[in-house]
Amino acid sequence: MKKTILAAAVLAAPIFASHSHAQSDEPATKKRSANRLLEEVTVTAQKREQDSQDVPIAIQAFSGEKLDAFNIEDTADLQKITPGLTFTYTYGYTLIYLRGVGSEAFLPNADPSVATYIDGINIPASQGKQDSLGPVKRVEVLKGPQGTLFGRNATAGAISIVTEDPPVDEIVGNIKYTAGNYDTAEYQAYTGFGIPGVEGLGMTLAGFKDTHENYGTNFNNGEPMPWREDFSEGGRVKVRWDFLDDYSLTLIGSYVNQFNGNSLVQENTRPSPFFGNGAEPDEPDRDTHTNYEGGNATINTMYGAIFEWRPGPVDVKLIYSDQLADVDWGQYDYDSTDEDRSGFFTYDQYNEQETIELQILSNEDTPWSDKLEWVVGYYGLKAEGGFGRLFFFLNNGFATALLPPTVGAGAADQQKVTLESAGILTTEADAFFAQGTWMFNEEWQLTLGARHQEETRSIGSTYLDYVDNQSPGFDDSYYESNDYSRNTRLSTFSAPPLEEETFSPKISLQWFPTITTQVYASLQRGYKSPTYNIVNFFGNPDAVEAEETTAAELGVKSEWLDGSLRLNGAIFASRTKNQLTGLVSFTSGAIVRYANAEEAEVEGAEIDFQWQPMPNWNPGLAITGGATYVESIFSEYKEGEGFDDESGLYFGPGAPEDIPFDVLGLPSLPVSTTDGANGPRDFTGNDVPRSPNFTSTVSLNQFVNVGDFGALEFGVDYSYKSEYFTTAQNSPHYVQDQYELWSARASYFYDPWGLQLTAFVDNAKDKDYYASILQQDFGRSVTLAPPRLYGLKLKWDFDVFLN
Repeated sequence: MKKTILAAAVLAAPIFASHSHAQSDEPATKKRSANRLLEEVTVTAQKREQDSQDVPIAIQAFSGEKLDAFNIEDTADLQKITPGLTFTYTYGYTLIYLRGVGSEAFLPNADPSVATYIDGINIPASQGKQDSLGPVKRVEVLKGPQGTLFGRNATAGAISIVTEDPPVDEIVGNIKYTAGNYDTAEYQAYTGFGIPGVEGLGMTLAGFKDTHENYGTNFNNGEPMPWREDFSEGGRVKVRWDFLDDYSLTLIGSYVNQFNGNSLVQENTRPSPFFGNGAEPDEPDRDTHTNYEGGNATINTMYGAIFEWRPGPVDVKLIYSDQLADVDWGQYDYDSTDEDRSGFFTYDQYNEQETIELQILSNEDTPWSDKLEWVVGYYGLKAEGGFGRLFFFLNNGFATALLPPTVGAGAADQQKVTLESAGILTTEADAFFAQGTWMFNEEWQLTLGARHQEETRSIGSTYLDYVDNQSPGFDDSYYESNDYSRNTRLSTFSAPPLEEETFSPKISLQWFPTITTQVYASLQRGYKSPTYNIVNFFGNPDAVEAEETTAAELGVKSEWLDGSLRLNGAIFASRTKNQLTGLVSFTSGAIVRYANAEEAEVEGAEIDFQWQPMPNWNPGLAITGGATYVESIFSEYKEGEGFDDESGLYFGPGAPEDIPFDVLGLPSLPVSTTDGANGPRDFTGNDVPRSPNFTSTVSLNQFVNVGDFGALEFGVDYSYKSEYFTTAQNSPHYVQDQYELWSARASYFYDPWGLQLTAFVDNAKDKDYYASILQQDFGRSVTLAPPRLYGLKLKWDFDVFLN
C-alpha cells in the first residue's frame, strides 16, 4: 500500500543534507551543527510565504529534513507525528479523519474531507492514496475547514505538499537505496540542473521503484496460493524558466504505475449468519483465505503548468493541471473466504480531473501594503470518473431469492448469478475567492475571507445487466473486452443533475502581545460536494446532500526560554450538517451506499511543542510532540444504516422491503426504531467513526557531531491512539482497540562525501492493529496494518556549483 498514486509527483525536490562542492567559493565541507527537528519552516497556508508561527491556523509543518529525521516516507505516516490525524483504508481508498471530522465515503464519486495539494494542484480521490513523499521541500497539515482558499472538500483540513523549484546555477541530486525485511527494495534517483546557454532555465528529473513481499500468505483450501506483490514505479520531470525578470513558467509531468493488493485481500473474522453461513471465522494473523486474488492495477498521469507574472503592484499566478487515474484491473473477493461465494471485479474504472486556478496577490508595491495583504482568485474544475464496467457475482442458493424477480427468472436454475453495472459521474465547478488581512498595528490583525462556488454534478451510463456466465467457453476475456453479447439488460437508471451554490466565509483575529506570542480566534466554514450512489442494482441513483462544516477555534502560538521551547495550543469546536456516511452492501441496492447524517458535532483541545531542553550543554537534543483530545458525536442521525449484529443483514433506507426470512430459515430480527426490522435505526448520540478521543505523539532526537569523523543522529518516536469505532452504528464488533507504536533509527553522516547511512525499525514492538475493518454483507473483513519493519537506507547527496 505504500508507494502509490502520488509517488513520483513529489520526488523532484531539494537535497537538504550538506554536500561536497566543486568550483565554488564555499568551503569544501560543511559541518552539521544542530538538530534537524529545530529548523524553522516557512509555509504558504495563506497563498504567500509566512512563518508558521504567524499564521492564524492550527498548522503542523515539516521540512524535508524533519521528515527525513522522522523517517517519514508517506503521507499516511504523518499520523505518527500529527495528533488528531487518522488514516484508515477501505478497498485501497484512504479515509482521512482530522480532529474528528472525516467521511466513510470512497470510490471515484466520493470526495475526501481532507484535501491534498501538490505545488498548489489539487489531487483527486483515488485508490491507493497513501502518498509517497520522497524528499520534499515541506509538508503542511492545516487543521480545520479551509474552504476559503483551498476550496471544495476541505471540511476537515488540507495537506499541502511543496516541492523545490529546479536550480539554475548548480547541479544537485541524490541516489537512495533502502533494503529491509519482507524483501523490501526501494530505489530513488533525483537530479536537478540548469540548462547551459539558457539563462534562468532549470530542470529536475526523478525516478523510483519500490517492491516488497506481501505481509502474509494466502491459502485456498489449505494450499498456499501465490498473489502478486505490491509494487510502484514511476518518474517525474519539472522544468522552470525565469525567462524575464518578471515572468516564470513551470511545467510538470509525472507517471506512476502501481499494483496495490495488500488492502484488497482481507480476512473474514466474523462471518455473517446469513451470507457467511457455514464459513469458518478467520484469525487476524495476515494469513488470509481467499479463492481468488484481490488488488488493483493503476496507472496515474499528471500534467501541470504554473505561470507567474509580477507586473508591479500585484503578483499573478495561473495554475493548470490535467490528471488521470486509470484502474484497468481490479478484483476483490467479497466474501473473503476460500469458497466461491461472491466477488467484485472491474476492468474499466477511472478518475479524470482538469483544473485551472488564477490568483492575484498583493505585494510590497501594492497601495497600503504596510497595512493590507490580500489575494483574490478563480478556480475551475471539470472532472469525470466512475465505473465503465463493474461486475458482481453471487454464488449460493439464496441468489435468486434476494435479487430482483427479472434476474431470478433468467437464472432460476443457476447457482451463480453475475450482474454488470456502471456509473459515470461528471462534475463542473466554478469558484471565486478573496481573502485579506488588515494590520491595525504591530499587535492586532484582522483577516476576512470568502469563497463563492457553483457546482453541477451529473450521473450517466447507469444500468443493470444480467450476464450469462454459464455458457460453454465463458472466461475472463469477456469481461475485459467490449463484448456485451451475453448481457441481458434489466434496467436503465437515471437521475437529474445536482446543482449546488455555496458560500464559505472566514474571519480571524490575531493579537501579538509579545514578539514571540500570538493569540488568535477564528470562525470558518467549508463544504463537501453532493454526489450520487454511483453503482445501483434495484433503482435510480439516490443523491446525498452537500456537507457543511462550521468551525470555531481559539489558539495560542508561543516561544519560551529564549526560543528553546515552542508551545502551541488550541481549543476548537465544529458542527457538520449532512455529514456523509458510507456502507458496502449490495443488499442495500447500491453496492456502496452513501447517506447523510443530519448533524455531527466536535469539541476538543490540542497542544504541540518543540523543545531543546539543554541548548548550551547539549544543543543536539530535541524533543517534539503533541496531543489532541476530541469528542465527536452524531448529534442527530435518525436514518442510520448498518448490519444487524445477530442476523448480519443490512438495515437502513435502502433495505429490501420483503425478505423471505421464514423460507431462508433466518433468526428473528430485533425490532428497530421504525416499523420493520430492516428499517433505519436511530444513531443519534453515537460516536463519529474513526475518531479516537485521545491521540498523542512524542519524539526524541539526539544529534552528535564527531568532528572529522562525521556526525551521528539517534531518534525514538512514540505514538498513541485510543480506541475508536469504525462504523457509525457503533457496533462493539467493529472497534479498533487502543494501540501504541514505537519506532527508532540511527544515522551516520559523512558530509565531505554527502553520505548518509540509516538503520531503522518501525512498529518496533510488532503491534497488531488494523489498517481496515470493513462491515459488509458477508461479515467482518479486516486487514492488519504492516508488522515490524526494519532495514538500512543508504543515501548519497551531491551538489556541484557551476561557474
